[in-house]
Amino acid sequence: MSKEFIAFCKKEGIKKEMIVSYTPEHNGLAERKNNSIVEVVCAMLHDQKVPNFLWDEATSTVVYVQNRLPHQALENKTPKEIFTSFKPDISHLRVFGCPVYFHVPKDKRNKLEATGRKCTFVGYCENSKAYRIYILG
Repeated sequence: MSKEFIAFCKKEGIKKEMIVSYTPEHNGLAERKNNSIVEVVCAMLHDQKVPNFLWDEATSTVVYVQNRLPHQALENKTPKEIFTSFKPDISHLRVFGCPVYFHVPKDKRNKLEATGRKCTFVGYCENSKAYRIYILG
C-alpha cells in the first residue's frame, strides 16, 4: 500500500477495505464473480472443443463481452458505458471458437498456395478492431 496509491484512492473517492490474507470468503462478491467467469470459460472451451491451453484467451473474451452487456445493477447500462460515457458498439462480436478465415498477403505465399487460411476465433484485441485467432499448425 504505497502512499501514492492511498492518495489516489482518497482523491477518487475509492473506499478500500483490507482483508485477512488467505481468506477469500471475506471478499465474497469478487470471488463469486471470478467463479462465474471460470464457469463460462469452461463451458466455452468444452462446447467449441477449443484446447484448454487457450483458457486465458477465453477468460479475456468473457470479460470483454461482459463489460459490453447491460447490467441491472447499473440501470441497464454496460460497465464500459459507465466507465467511458459512451454506449459500446457490439456489432463486431463473434462466437468464441467459431471458424474464421484470414487473408494471406501475396508476399507471404507462392502462386499455388491458397489466398486465405482457416483458423479459430479466440477473442478481441483491446487496442484495435482486430480479432485474436488461433492458427493450428
